[in-house]
Amino acid sequence: MADPGELPAEPQMPASVLRSWDQAEARLFPLVMAQPEVYEHALGLVRQLVERLRETCPDLPALLAAHERGADLVADVSAAEVAGGLGARAEVIAAAACAMRYRELVALITARRRVAALERARAEGMAWTIVEESGSPDRAPYVPYQRVEAEVASGRAVIVSIGPDETLSRAVYRLDAGRVDVASGALSIGDELGSYLDPADLEAALHQAQAQ
Repeated sequence: MADPGELPAEPQMPASVLRSWDQAEARLFPLVMAQPEVYEHALGLVRQLVERLRETCPDLPALLAAHERGADLVADVSAAEVAGGLGARAEVIAAAACAMRYRELVALITARRRVAALERARAEGMAWTIVEESGSPDRAPYVPYQRVEAEVASGRAVIVSIGPDETLSRAVYRLDAGRVDVASGALSIGDELGSYLDPADLEAALHQAQAQ
């Protein structure tokens, strides 16, 4: 039986698709300097298409299916643009809109997982729990690490992160305040609580922040 609040694994977006979206944004947005009027027009189409994708793509599989339509997506919001010779740029606009909707969906999925983690911890009678974690502390600082621990009752949170110092030769441990909305799972980051070179100092500061 699944733990209380546990969510099924989300399907992974193919790396090749993510790369194509990154490349599309890299091609589109520099137009702001070279051709600002073209950029503004293209950005307007991207925004319209994102609104449509919010209606038609509630999850990652639906977004992947929409991506496979390519330039035809632009016709959903402006058939005249396609007929008028928008050409290859329609592919770029469609991919940029998919990239934006993808980031929105990832944020929604992450928020739901925070809520599920809080519900699971509440059912187990825990006072604090990890609601989000990325990377591995064993690989830090060469691979960035972050975790969010939240107080189950209130959503008060602390964010632990590990990254390299300015010389890229040793780890810096950082602690920030935060809050998780217990209903929506939205995370807001507050003030920095401290930055440390010794992991023992981080742990002491973490326990102090949780006890306050």
